[in-house]
Amino acid sequence: MPSLPAHRRWSVQLFVLATVAAVAVSAIYLPQSMLTNIARDLGVTPGVASFTATAVQVGYAVGIFLLVPLSDRIQPRRQITIQLVLLAVALVATSVLPDIAGVIIGFLIVGVVANIAQLTIPAANRLAPAGRSGATTTALVGALLVGIFGGRIVASLLVDALGWRLVTVIFAGLMLLLIPLLRRALRTDVELSGVGTSYGALLASTLRLVTKSPPLVYSALTNFFSFAMFNSFWTVMVLHLTGPLYGWTVAQAGLFGLVGLAAGAATPFAGRFVDRFGALKVAGVTLGIALVGVITVVIDSSQGILFGLSMFVLTLGNQAAQSANQNRALQANPQSPAQANTMFMVAVFLGGSLGALLGPIAFGLGGMTLVAVQAIVLVGLALVVWALAVRRERGRASTRAMPGPA
Repeated sequence: MPSLPAHRRWSVQLFVLATVAAVAVSAIYLPQSMLTNIARDLGVTPGVASFTATAVQVGYAVGIFLLVPLSDRIQPRRQITIQLVLLAVALVATSVLPDIAGVIIGFLIVGVVANIAQLTIPAANRLAPAGRSGATTTALVGALLVGIFGGRIVASLLVDALGWRLVTVIFAGLMLLLIPLLRRALRTDVELSGVGTSYGALLASTLRLVTKSPPLVYSALTNFFSFAMFNSFWTVMVLHLTGPLYGWTVAQAGLFGLVGLAAGAATPFAGRFVDRFGALKVAGVTLGIALVGVITVVIDSSQGILFGLSMFVLTLGNQAAQSANQNRALQANPQSPAQANTMFMVAVFLGGSLGALLGPIAFGLGGMTLVAVQAIVLVGLALVVWALAVRRERGRASTRAMPGPA
């Protein structure tokens, strides 16, 4: 790479970092695409097997809080290398566990060390050439969506032929293959802001940010409910499409993830509206779009093409709302963006954990229709939080506009 022109060299670096982010995040969506195979292999119901999907999301949220702040003290090349190794080991160990309790714990640990994408984003922004920060973030967010849905598709295509255990080992191998590429892409050290600061102090300052930044709290809480809605649908998608209503194979159900990829491809356009109209307005509009998609699922979950369109709409609305909310949280905390991003993403994946728990329960009681009903409640709660944020901003604007004493 040193022999390449600077702009070409950065493009190669960014591609490698985006690939690392995509492959790493795919690990936490493996259980969702392999639920029926896990359940059959371990002799449990799909509802019980779905706790693997919940556990990995909980682990991811915990890992973001505990490990991402270390990126202010440790060079990303070293930290990401170590976590890729640990992720590969955790995946292999999980693949050989004999019972559902062990597999749930295994995927919990997978989630804890899989937050590598949250390390690549700040590292890439520190290394990006001047004027390329926005494009860099957009590329990496797009890579996350490719990982979320691309990994789901790949696992679904392989699991019937190879079984969930071997598929998990294959993904472990992919993590190890990324290490030499990553170390070459991150040959340059980045400036670290937390050198000399204790680990406990880093965690404490991250927590204190919640008490100092209402925009962060409102944005994170809005996305907590929105991502819970999103995950409640996608966690049970394989169960829905392979059930008696559709009768698809797991591979066919996995290809339904192309709907998510299409929504992800359209999401970056929301960034233009954020710059033009403001993050708060865009978040409200896109949550409204998501609500429309959720409502239509109530009536079209058994109608293939219409159901696919509804899932596209609600996925696009959720991802665009997340982009707007994340932008607002970071812009409100220009002196501590890494800490703001940590707390925001912790809230997002705690919401994902809630969705991974509620979705299978609702599906078991009333199929995809009941999942959609509870998702309406979740989006409604997100809109309530958004409305409170709007009210607060209007109150602050009115206060600033009031004339001072004569």
